[in-house]
Amino acid sequence: MMKEIFIDSKRGSKIPVSLYEGDGSKGILLMAHSFRSEKEEDGRYVWLGEKLSQAGFICMAPDFPGNGKSEEPFQNYSLTSCLEDLECCYAYLKKEYVFYPDKAALLGYSMGGRIISLFLARHKEFSRLVFWASVLREFKEDDRFLEQDLGKLKKQTLEKGYCDFYDIFAEETVRMSKQFIDDLLCEDALAPLKEFEGEALILQGGKDTTIEVENGQWIYDALRKAKKRSLILMPDADHGFGLWDGRAKDNEELLKKTLAFLCPDPVPSDPDGIIETELC
Repeated sequence: MMKEIFIDSKRGSKIPVSLYEGDGSKGILLMAHSFRSEKEEDGRYVWLGEKLSQAGFICMAPDFPGNGKSEEPFQNYSLTSCLEDLECCYAYLKKEYVFYPDKAALLGYSMGGRIISLFLARHKEFSRLVFWASVLREFKEDDRFLEQDLGKLKKQTLEKGYCDFYDIFAEETVRMSKQFIDDLLCEDALAPLKEFEGEALILQGGKDTTIEVENGQWIYDALRKAKKRSLILMPDADHGFGLWDGRAKDNEELLKKTLAFLCPDPVPSDPDGIIETELC
C-alpha cells in the first residue's frame, strides 16, 4: 500500500513523497512525474507502485517543487531543483532500506524522462530505465517549449529574474524560474544515455503532438551501448496515452508493458483492472 511521507529538501522545505514499501528483494524504482503534474500521475504511478511493491520493489515518487502537494511556489521548479529532490529521495532509500544497487530502476514521463536521464549521469549504478513520451531533445533559444518562444522567455528571465509562462493545459500563466530556462537550454539530456549499459524501455505515442514523436528514436539511438533496449511506438496514442482521449487500451498497454519490463515474474492479480475508472 502507498503511504505519504515528507523528506527534507536542500532548500529547507518538505518534499511530499509517495512510498510503496516492498521487501526490496526486486530492487527500487524512483519515478519522476511530468511537467506541471503530480506524483500520482493520474493514478498510473500509484497502480505501478502498488503492483511492484507487492512483487518486492520499494518504489518512490516525489512531488517536485510547485507541483502536487508541494509547499513551494512553482517558481522554484527547475531541472536543478528536481534533481536535488531525487537525490534526497535516493539518500532516504539508501539510509532506510537494504537493496542491491544493480537492481535500481528509474521511470520518467515527459519532462520526467529528461530528469531521470540527467540523474543517471550522477548515479551510473541504475540498471533499468523506462521512458514514457520523454522529451530529451536539445533546446536552443530559437526553439519553442509548449508553444512558448524560448528566446523571449530567456530575455524575460534576464530582465526580471523569472518569466511569465502560459500553461496551455491548465490555461493559466505562472512564474517560471530563470534556472529552469537555463537548465533547459544548457543540459544535454541524451549524453548520459550514451554510456548506459543496462536495459531500457521507451514508450512513445505515434500521435503525440506535445513533443516530437522522434524523441523516442533519439533516445533509442543514444542507448547504443545498452545491454537491451526496446522502443515501442503506440501508433494511435497521443501524449496522454489514453488519458486525454479516453482510449483505455492505450493506458492499459502503457502500464502492462512497463510492468512486464520491470518485473517479468508474475505479480498478484488485480481484480479491479488497470485504473479504468481514471479514464471514465
